[in-house]
Amino acid sequence: MTQELSILATIKQHLSDMTDLEREIAEYFLTQDLSEKALASQQIAQELHISQAALTRFAKKCGYTGYREFVFDYHNCIRQQEAPTSTINYGVTKRVLSDYAELHQQTLRQLDEAQLQRIAQMLEEADRAYFYGVGSSGLVAREMKSRLMRLGVVCEAMTERDSFAWTSSILDSSCLVFGITLSGETEDIISSLQIAQKKGAKTVLLSTKTFSEFTESITIASSRDLNYGNRISPQYPFLIILDILYAYFYEIDQPRKAEIFKNSWNR
Repeated sequence: MTQELSILATIKQHLSDMTDLEREIAEYFLTQDLSEKALASQQIAQELHISQAALTRFAKKCGYTGYREFVFDYHNCIRQQEAPTSTINYGVTKRVLSDYAELHQQTLRQLDEAQLQRIAQMLEEADRAYFYGVGSSGLVAREMKSRLMRLGVVCEAMTERDSFAWTSSILDSSCLVFGITLSGETEDIISSLQIAQKKGAKTVLLSTKTFSEFTESITIASSRDLNYGNRISPQYPFLIILDILYAYFYEIDQPRKAEIFKNSWNR
């Protein structure tokens, strides 16, 4: 299913460059299980009540020379996933896995490794770290605490709005504060991070939006309706970044951290 995953991710990658009509065509290919016969340009045109020229323009928006080349790739994808005796609904499977592939591709395009190295160093130097998040983002905050405390980080996950206020009273320049919000519009997270910044703490925002006022702002990958969690977990793109950040942090004084990690499991 690798090729199929790739072509669906490619379609999604170019959605923002498409016209409304081209997005309708894209939605059709993303949600339908189409046989080889059903891929004929005339049949697709009749089904969607569009011209064959519109299909050509759609294929070119996806990076192909024309609809015929697009169909060739799409057909290869279908052949790879065919399993006549299987009861698996590949239509559902491919939509979920293509969302994962899209998030991977976005993360790779947006990733700033130098930035993550800087943040890893900030973690190394901080006396205490705090992770702010509510709802689904609160689960990410707890995961960050669980992972990093096993490497010796003195840290706490703050997942209740009331806890943000009292935490701010003990912040100083030795602290590092992470704010986690997919939309970038969770007022309690943004305002609490702003307070932490004024207190002299270093601040890191993880969000789909970028805020230049904080020490670092990591851009998180997203897909359509990810915040609703109706197809894949909205925590997923955060966890990708967390794993990479964890790896960079682990590399700093690795022998010491390996010993700390080992001892944390032996207790």
